[in-house]
Amino acid sequence: MIATPDTQMNKKTSPESAYIHIPFCTHKCEFCDFAAFAGLIELEDQYCKILCHEIESRLANRAEPVSLRTIFYGGGTPGLIKPENIAMIHEQLLKYAAVKSAENPEIAMETTPHAITLKKAQAWLNIGINRLSIGIESLCDDELTAIGRDHTVAEAVTGVKLAQQAGFKNISIDFMYGLPTQTLKSWQITLEAGLSLADECPAIQHISAYGLEIAKNSPLLSRFPRDSASYPSDDLCVQMYEMLVAKLEQNNYQQYEVSNFARPGFRSEHNLTYWRNAPYFAFGVGAHRYVDGVRSANWRSLKKYMRTPLADEVSENIDQAMRVKEGIMLGLRLLEGIDLQVFRADYGIDLLETQRGEIEFLCREKLLDLSDNMLRITRQGIPISNSIIARLI
Repeated sequence: MIATPDTQMNKKTSPESAYIHIPFCTHKCEFCDFAAFAGLIELEDQYCKILCHEIESRLANRAEPVSLRTIFYGGGTPGLIKPENIAMIHEQLLKYAAVKSAENPEIAMETTPHAITLKKAQAWLNIGINRLSIGIESLCDDELTAIGRDHTVAEAVTGVKLAQQAGFKNISIDFMYGLPTQTLKSWQITLEAGLSLADECPAIQHISAYGLEIAKNSPLLSRFPRDSASYPSDDLCVQMYEMLVAKLEQNNYQQYEVSNFARPGFRSEHNLTYWRNAPYFAFGVGAHRYVDGVRSANWRSLKKYMRTPLADEVSENIDQAMRVKEGIMLGLRLLEGIDLQVFRADYGIDLLETQRGEIEFLCREKLLDLSDNMLRITRQGIPISNSIIARLI
């Protein structure tokens, strides 16, 4: 356990990022644990008006002006709803928050590929959205069926091409590994097909790939229980990860976080807000925020949120000890690691003093690297990064 000073070091800086949650989906994926709802699209207009009210209520009376570098529309499937509703929400946000235009603001939106049409993509660009994150997950149809996705490989390819045709120059595509029925060969097929698509569509500047995490009550477990032989083994998942890193770096996608790869200049600035443990606003059902030293979340229940959009389901004051733990945990997800001098200035902790024994041991085991005052997890350590971080916190 890390020793922490008695003084409260929590900097109550104003957030420069905002997350807006759009919960509607055509179909809820069987592994999903987000506040996402299928079959309720008739509530779209009402929900979006309530969300606008929440934005006004939370931002209108802040003591200091709000200025944003990143805005992220997540879900759910924001690409599913009417562009005019996205425009209404965006205009409402900009009533109370300036956008730092001098800092090349990132205004991003998630969507499924089959929600993309040429007309909608052009409308998103006109609103000001300049980055599209497209959830593909796999480029093998049988794997998409296995995890309950309701798009096909052909629809995935078409969606990406339509987004580029509309004028998007900054597209991210998402994959998953460790899926039921997935093999090393099928994972190779997905990666190579994705890179081939990127050759056709140079707007694909970013690729994310996450290991499957199954929620406790996931419907996926009814068909593929946790002990099912259909899931790749832990060793096979490590091989999949190593293949991912090798293939993407061979194609000029630089890894900058455990699960994220970008061409130069195209890292996800919004997600870097989280990994740098910086504050952020959030609005919508189930949305989690970190504002003025407090982490809080809206109701996950759509009914409860729409009735009381300003009520918190959870709220926690983040004390110094927790800030330090979060700073280590999040900072070590980034391949650049933790700048120990900056960490000491931000948190009032010298990790080389408080954790010298653990750091030296992990460096000897080649799981951590310490050089130029930067502490980072090595390639060898990334597959077991959770256990490494646990030793330090």
